Amino acid sequence: MKSFLSIVVLFLVTGILMEAGAVPPLQVAALHPFLGEMAEKIGGEHVKVVNLLKANGNLHAFEPTPDVIAQAAGAKFILASGKNMEPYLSGLADSVSSPRGKVVIIDMGAYIPDVPSADGEHTHAEGVDDHHSHGSVDPHWWHTPSNIKRAARALCSLFSREDPDNAGAYKAALEQWNKELDTLDAWARVELADIPDTQRLLVTGHSAMGHFCKEYCFTELPIQGISREDEGNPARFGKILQELRNRHAKAIFPEYGSNPKSLINIAQSLNIPLAQPLITDGLSPETPTFEDMFRKNVSTIKQALSR
Repeated sequence: MKSFLSIVVLFLVTGILMEAGAVPPLQVAALHPFLGEMAEKIGGEHVKVVNLLKANGNLHAFEPTPDVIAQAAGAKFILASGKNMEPYLSGLADSVSSPRGKVVIIDMGAYIPDVPSADGEHTHAEGVDDHHSHGSVDPHWWHTPSNIKRAARALCSLFSREDPDNAGAYKAALEQWNKELDTLDAWARVELADIPDTQRLLVTGHSAMGHFCKEYCFTELPIQGISREDEGNPARFGKILQELRNRHAKAIFPEYGSNPKSLINIAQSLNIPLAQPLITDGLSPETPTFEDMFRKNVSTIKQALSR
């Protein structure tokens, strides 16, 4: 009998608390797995995250399906990579908004300093034709711990404004993740320290590693444009091949998820080793977290350029 009464009391108390206004988790949708990870790291139990873009997706040609739109329904915020990475944002916002209110899209890239695209403004690789531009900045900003920290700081402020009762928890989570990111950055600098300046040439298929190169003092030389769909320019392509010869490139880095055929042909014709693929879009199922991707890329670069 006592057990039954206890259950009844617990049920009544729970109902009273719910009616008193227990705050449900803040609903957030993310257009990149790392943005979803960031929201979960900062928000913890106070935030419910839906990842709209899955592993092996395509950042440049993502088309929201009815299922994706349904998942995003009810979200207060949609986190976007920004820097013109997602041309479909306005349509997505209209699709998932409801009579209760329009969803707010947060451009996380707006909090990250721009880095010129090596395809559009060749600030490092001299002698390369710069007339065939695919964008003035590199939108792939998630390749450094320092950029992740900048975005996380902005997200913490956003959550704190929206949910001030849990601002202390958000701040504590941010401080903990910052420590982890600082440790990761220190590890990377030690790993890359023994690569000579003359060998710090990162030859990729497309311009997607500009933020990494700026942070860790590499020269980026993309053979094609800024997206996988770009076929490049023949005149510029010929000059890049000459640049590879002049710079005595140590390796060519294909990208996870892209067809490496043209890079294989170039590597064979110039007798340059083909390295393991870099994970540039951050959508490999084998590296689901930022730390996984970052460690994988740093280790790949170290192995290829330290020989």
